[in-house]
Amino acid sequence: MKEKKSVIAFLIITFVLSSIVYVIWIRGGEAATRTGISAILMWCPAVAAFIVRGKYYKKEKLLGMNKCKLSFILAAIAAPIIYLGLSYGIYWLVNRGSFTGDLYSLSSISSSYTAKLNHRSVVTVITLIIAIFTSIIAAAGEEIGWRGFLLPQMAKIWNVKVAVIVSGLIWAVWHMPIMIAGLYLPGTPLWYKLPMFVIEIIAITVIMAVLRLKSKSVWPAILLHASHNYFDQAIFGTLTNSINKVYYVGETGIITVIAMILVAIGTVMLFRKNMQTGLQKVS
Repeated sequence: MKEKKSVIAFLIITFVLSSIVYVIWIRGGEAATRTGISAILMWCPAVAAFIVRGKYYKKEKLLGMNKCKLSFILAAIAAPIIYLGLSYGIYWLVNRGSFTGDLYSLSSISSSYTAKLNHRSVVTVITLIIAIFTSIIAAAGEEIGWRGFLLPQMAKIWNVKVAVIVSGLIWAVWHMPIMIAGLYLPGTPLWYKLPMFVIEIIAITVIMAVLRLKSKSVWPAILLHASHNYFDQAIFGTLTNSINKVYYVGETGIITVIAMILVAIGTVMLFRKNMQTGLQKVS
């Protein structure tokens, strides 16, 4: 069966390419992190998808690079704002003093393009704008692979529910070498970080899968992923200063995870009709 062969080939290529990046990143440590090596890792699934498409699907339209309704795009961008805004908002209310209201710290991570600008507000605004585009580019690398290729092919082999869970677990495992090495989501004990991250990954996979399959386009998944990274890391995370925040908000935070599960349930309920219908047309 072509779908099974292509899925196996995709996973092998993805993890082989990723392993090379893992080794470089782990050996380089924080210095490698600062060079932006995470973006290279994030594009390994896309490269694998391009290779597999060339081998197994030369004459077929694939990967979901299609236009879709604006409603799916807006839903994709809004979903992370909802669950992150809700979870961080609750945390700020309960843990008074954790909200800093200060985005200026972003100026410290700006590169030489802002070196001659002395006004911190200008530097921060420029950094935020650039972060939007870099988030989209980086997210596209993962989503072209995970939701553009893997999810629809797995859904053809099994069914949507199995495909969502299995692809989500694979996506979570893909992150773990860097997490275990302490280079991704540092500062949180592994016994807490790994299970919370897996639950979070499954929840966001559900949301992206629904939007991907219903829209028949990978763009909602790309923009949801980018929106999640942007608002969590550049906005809400920057506005929050607390040594224990990783336990409550963000990608390992219990409040955020609960909020994501609620949004995932709401998304499924909203789009639950005909999820399996027409999968043969998904590309």
